[in-house]
Amino acid sequence: MDLSLARNDNERLALALFRAMEEGNFIERLPDLVTEDFAWSNSGLPTLAGRQAVIAHARAGGFARAIPILATMTSFSADVLNIASNGNVVFTERIDHHWDARGWDLMTPHIAGVVEIRDGKACALRDFYDTSCYRQSPVPPTG
Repeated sequence: MDLSLARNDNERLALALFRAMEEGNFIERLPDLVTEDFAWSNSGLPTLAGRQAVIAHARAGGFARAIPILATMTSFSADVLNIASNGNVVFTERIDHHWDARGWDLMTPHIAGVVEIRDGKACALRDFYDTSCYRQSPVPPTG
């Protein structure tokens, strides 16, 4: 995740959320990145309400419980196509990648995301995408 794409602190914070997911330390970084009442919603899934709910969700198997294709996911990355902000709201257009140990891309939703910021931390992350990605076929590595 290239934080230099950000033009202000709010955009940097939004990108830092995705970087923590890429680096695999999202749960450990939550206190620095999100408010206690942080809400995370994804298309077709229940909203995770509160930082502790996000932590409990991750410890219980995460999104793989609702999206079976993610059962063998070992890492995540995001291609940020566009980022824009207005005050305390940051908009991203991304393609997220959910990788398995063999390098197969299990799921690649094209996402319009909204991050709301309050007092220097994210208080909401809402990702909107076509849920047909939950049933896509994994893509083998190229090259």
